[in-house]
Amino acid sequence: MKVLKIMKSEHVDRLLNKHPIGIQILFSYHLENWQKSLSHNTVTSITMPSTTSTFPLKKSNNVINIKLNDILNSSNTGTMIIDYYKVNNKLNDNIRSLLVDTVINYIITNKLSMSVSLADCIGNQIVAIFPSEVKDTYFMKYEANKNSKGKLYAKFYNSMRTLKSSGLISSISRIRIPEKLNNRKHDVHFDPEKDINYILDQIRHDTNCPFPDLERNWKATTKFRLNEIQKALNTGDILNNWNGFTKPLGYRLVDIDFNTLYPDSPNLMNIFEEKSSKILKKLDEKIKDVTSRKLLETIKNDDSNISQNGMHTVLFYLLHAIFIPTSKKVTKDHAGKKCLVKYTIKDSQNSFIIFKNSVCELEEYITVKRNEKNPIQPFILIVGTPVNPKEIVIFFDSIKYKVFSILNAIDVCFKLFHLFNLEYPTESCYVWLFIQKFFYNINTKFDTPCHTLGQILSDLSKP
Repeated sequence: MKVLKIMKSEHVDRLLNKHPIGIQILFSYHLENWQKSLSHNTVTSITMPSTTSTFPLKKSNNVINIKLNDILNSSNTGTMIIDYYKVNNKLNDNIRSLLVDTVINYIITNKLSMSVSLADCIGNQIVAIFPSEVKDTYFMKYEANKNSKGKLYAKFYNSMRTLKSSGLISSISRIRIPEKLNNRKHDVHFDPEKDINYILDQIRHDTNCPFPDLERNWKATTKFRLNEIQKALNTGDILNNWNGFTKPLGYRLVDIDFNTLYPDSPNLMNIFEEKSSKILKKLDEKIKDVTSRKLLETIKNDDSNISQNGMHTVLFYLLHAIFIPTSKKVTKDHAGKKCLVKYTIKDSQNSFIIFKNSVCELEEYITVKRNEKNPIQPFILIVGTPVNPKEIVIFFDSIKYKVFSILNAIDVCFKLFHLFNLEYPTESCYVWLFIQKFFYNINTKFDTPCHTLGQILSDLSKP
């Protein structure tokens, strides 16, 4: 009992470090209240609450007095995090998690409610104390998405769920389900070219027009066409009106329109080699999945006979192992009961690239997809394996483009998403967002928030 009277928060951290965070929070909360009561009356024991007692959260007000420095310096974990940063000038993923745990422990113990203003305040203080950190890792609020994201929100609500499910608290505030984002990539309007009716007629009706002439006419009408694509209700309407896209070399027309839409975007072919070495280091640092790790070792081996195309394919394929999907899909068990299951790394990879053993298998797969009568997002089909891609095809709606390098395939696929205002596949959304931001330097108000992405982009931007 004498020890309990003088116990401090850092002692609780050490005593209960192997217990769930809910137990740590409740113990700290009731210990503090009991110690305060000693100044008013004599108490000989601590009475723990029943499992049905409520744990009300204080409504956060406009004035936020939380001071991150004080929180960190009041616990052993916090001081160790500060000391680590002084030596290394950066934090790793494990230490970021410890930092968030320490902050959320304080918030719940002090019965504060998580809010936009509180998370924003903490995020600002984190980057002030640890300048190499990215605020988006901890808190992000986007115009196109009314729900905030980041490690702070995720940890707070996960902790509250744990407390509720374990019976330590009887009720918590309802957690809002994020609203679906607007499925757009841009909303740019152009001043269309003038006196182009004759050229438009030739594009739409001259079936014998040589492709070089079609390219020239396409360049002369690109702004008009981009406005028309914006108005289209679906992909079918676009392809019917502009059937040049469906030609075997139609991807060159896609390139023309994309370059008008994003004139300042870098050329992937010109910048990839310089940027790929940084990605390889990040993959080596981040990948934990065993299968992905083995594949990574094959391209790290100096004695391997993998072609440049194979190296590039493996690199893009392994991005899915660090941008792991967080969305869930509805499935049915053997009894027919619906359940939610998280998308896997393999789900993400299969929405990005499909590998087949032969051209015959590839064509069969395309036939099956067409017969499903569902909208088909752009994706890549390869005859071969990640380390040995033999034939590469881009498949989208009624379009099939054959290309000769994975870089060209990624480039065309990405541009199709943006030109046709299509949503990225849910499973591989974060990988496509990384490609968008890292290689093409495109940021839009329609981008899906992802705190992991922000931190990795920040790391890769450093020399």
